Amino acid sequence: MIPEQDKQSVKELESRLNGLLQPSCKDLAVFVVEETESTNADLLRLDYQEHENKCVLLALKQSQGRGRQGRKWLSDTGSLTFSIRWQFNRSASQLNGLTLAMAVAIIKGLQTLGVYPLSIKWPNDVLKGSGKLGGILIEIGKPMSDGMTHAVIGIGINIQRPTHAAELNHEVAALYEGLSEEESSQMRQETFLVLIQSLISALTLFDAQGFLAFRQDWMASAAWLGKKVILSSGSSGTMMGVDQEGALLVDTDLCIERFLSGDLSLRPD
Repeated sequence: MIPEQDKQSVKELESRLNGLLQPSCKDLAVFVVEETESTNADLLRLDYQEHENKCVLLALKQSQGRGRQGRKWLSDTGSLTFSIRWQFNRSASQLNGLTLAMAVAIIKGLQTLGVYPLSIKWPNDVLKGSGKLGGILIEIGKPMSDGMTHAVIGIGINIQRPTHAAELNHEVAALYEGLSEEESSQMRQETFLVLIQSLISALTLFDAQGFLAFRQDWMASAAWLGKKVILSSGSSGTMMGVDQEGALLVDTDLCIERFLSGDLSLRPD
């Protein structure tokens, strides 16, 4: 059970964030919870549909967060985890490349905070240097009768290095090192505010123009472009970038193959 004092601080944070975002994101409702299993799962539930079509859920702790292919994304005081519920004037089939567009928005937001070097690993990871800094998980809600679609966009960013980093099978990166708990909390709020504004602008643009509006920026930030890569399917070749729908293009020496899903890793020379 959450102590009354903590409930108060969560509500104060929620009020403060809504107030700071109000000038630039007038139609956006921000909800903050002390702890939940998954912000994506929460926003996919029916009870959130009584709120605005556009809302955000920020969790200070997430115990059952999900990544792609059933992987876990856990969070603690050193993490920023939130989900955006967004209604698109598009069908689900017209949301190809949305994950990649969100990665572009995250990089642009973080760069305004002076965070470098950043790159995007297809299809849903944000890298700092050679380590994974954050990830994106998009889940589509039930089809709507008017042809519109609502999606939930889950974001996880390491403000500090996760306490369980040694248990992971990949290199991990963080925005900052050696922060106190109070400093980490402050940087989480600052990072959240910057990212939300960048993401909302990107979502609006994507709804109007699709992934094509982001392709050039994605290519400019692509990790391993021109490098030898291996896909989880077993296919391998030179990473050539993505097409207008966000599909990965790999030169296998026989032809350029197109992939809409899979996991990507570097192939040693």
